[in-house]
Order: sequence, then C-alpha cells, then structure tokens
Amino acid sequence: MDNFFSQFNSITFFDIPLKAITLAAVAIILTLLLRKLVTHIIIRYFKHLVSKSDTEIDDLLLDAVDGPLRMAIIVLGLYISKSFIAEHISQNVNQFLDHTFKLLSIIVVFWLLYEGADIIISYLQKFSKKTETDLDDILIPYLRRLIKIVLIVLVIVKFAEIFLGMSVAALFGVLGGVGLTIGLVFKDIIANWFGCAVIYTDNLFREGDWVMLDDGGVVDADVEEIGLRSTKFRNFDKTVSAVPNSVIAQAVVKNWSRMHKRRIKFNLSIDGVDSEGITKLVDGIREILSNDKDVHQEFHMVNFREISGNSRIIRLYFFTSTTVWKEHEQVRENIYVKILKLLESNGVDKLAYTIVDLSEDRPRDYSISVDKK
Repeated sequence: MDNFFSQFNSITFFDIPLKAITLAAVAIILTLLLRKLVTHIIIRYFKHLVSKSDTEIDDLLLDAVDGPLRMAIIVLGLYISKSFIAEHISQNVNQFLDHTFKLLSIIVVFWLLYEGADIIISYLQKFSKKTETDLDDILIPYLRRLIKIVLIVLVIVKFAEIFLGMSVAALFGVLGGVGLTIGLVFKDIIANWFGCAVIYTDNLFREGDWVMLDDGGVVDADVEEIGLRSTKFRNFDKTVSAVPNSVIAQAVVKNWSRMHKRRIKFNLSIDGVDSEGITKLVDGIREILSNDKDVHQEFHMVNFREISGNSRIIRLYFFTSTTVWKEHEQVRENIYVKILKLLESNGVDKLAYTIVDLSEDRPRDYSISVDKK
C-alpha cells in the first residue's frame, strides 16, 4: 500500500502531480454537488415557502439571487481547485487565473445588481402609477436600461483595469472623449429628451388637449401621444403630425383645452339712430348679457364705439360659460335673437343694421381639460 501511494505521488501530467490533479477534480465534483444542493433543493424549498406569502418581493429576490448564486459556487469551486495545483504551474498562468477569478467575482456581484435593478424598477413603476405626472411612466423603462448599461460599462472598466493594466482614470478619460463625440452626434436626440421633460415639468399640455404652436405655424391639432423623442398630433383632417420635442420646447404653446370660457366679439352697426336711441340700445344689450345665465359674468363689455358716416357702431365683447363649440354657437344664436328683438322693439328698421363678427372662429368641439395644478 505504501508502495502504491509512493508511485501515485510520483506520477505527473504536464509536470503536475496526479495527487494535486485528483484533489482539484474532487473539489470540482463537490462544487457541482453543492451547486445542485443549493439551487435544486434549498432555493426550491424557499420558493415553496414564499409562494404562500402575499408579498411579491420574496419571489423577486429569489429569482434575482438564483443565477448569481449558481455562478458564485462554480467560481468558488474552481478557485479551490486551482489552489491545489497553483504551486505546480508557472507564475504567468497563476497570475492569469487570479485575474480571471477576480473578474468572475466582480461579474457575480454586478450580475446580482443587474437582476436587482428589475426589482427596484418594478417598485418604481408601481409608485409612478400613483403620481399625477406621466413623465415618470415614460422615463422608468429608460432608467432600467440606463442602470444595466452602467453596470455593463463598469464590468468592462474592471476588465480593462485587471487584464490591460489601464487605470480607471485613464479609461474614463477615453470613455469621456467617446462620450463627448457621441453627445455631438446625438445632440438632437438629447435635445428632444430635454424637450419632453419641459413638456411635463411646465405642464404645457397632456394627451387629448387641443393645442396650437406658434399661432398655428407649427401645428394646430389634438395631442395624441407624447413620446420621449417627439409628440404626435391628430390634425383636423385626421392626419398625424410628429413634432420633435425640442421644437415644442422653444415654441409659443397655446393650449385651447385649458380655456374656462370662450369669447364672442362683434360690432353692431346701426343706421339713422339718434343719441337717445343709441343709449337705449346700449343699455338694453348690457341688460341682455347681464341676465343671460350662459354668458360668463366675470367680464362683458358693451360700448358705443364709433361713428362711421350714418352708422353708429356698438362693440360687444363677452364670453360664454361653455367652451364646447356646439354649445358656444347656441349661446351666440340666443344672444343674436335677443338683440334682434331689442332692435325691433325700439323701431329700428331691419335694413338699418349689420353685424360684423370679430371672434376667432375655432371650429372645434371638445370638453374642457381641467388643469390639475
């Protein structure tokens, strides 16, 4: 028996004793058994336990830990195996293996953080649903990607630091130059992202609002979808326009859906009326507006504005309480009928007056979008 062990210890493969190789192989086998035990028995047992709980966090944590834990056990087993043969291999190979194990350990940690990012984002998504702003709903999916990209970049940085001997400062200097170049190339995209933030932070409009940009020079339509790069508008002819958010951020935005009243403005031109008659008509029209429940009582104005030849011109300026176009037009009609009756009762000939409408005719029918601020 002693002779056998003596011969066993003297056998080598590639200058590595068979004894060291055997111990390394046993370590790997035990590692695989441990991995099987942890992942298929212990993890499965804990998953069975947490399935009975009402919280979702337990399941998410176990799913996040499962993969990195399997890899960590393999890395640990390989490191122990390497320790049995370390003194029999060259210094260069030893150094390379040490760097590899260090990098694998870093990957395990970042993999765990990578999986944990999904847990954080899932809870942020639940929180964002309770907020009034939609900006967080748009940004959170991009935040998930950003976190994962940062983690991948950090792994690359550590790889360069371990295997290439580059310092972190030097590597970030290179990455900074690359980032500056990328920033110049994608400056329009970045400007659109900031434009999206401006739309939400300044509360310019929301989906469903009717807006006009630069007095209609850019667009005059309903907001259909606010994206991170551009906003889609549904035009009156049912076509769709996509406007970059950077353009919107620099435009003059008029949100018609935020109106709480709607204007009517016109001139009433009457021929052959004396001073007493014009006074009665002005007072009568003021009374009509003051007593009409559909006229917004915050402000209305009736004035004898000017004389043009034989015509006496009365300016009417008031608002309807409703902003819905169809209802607004009905109020306008009712006021016109009452004014006609007033003219008839004061003996004004039907051929002696004209009405010139000065209102901005906005042929849109919509419901008021209440500003939540």
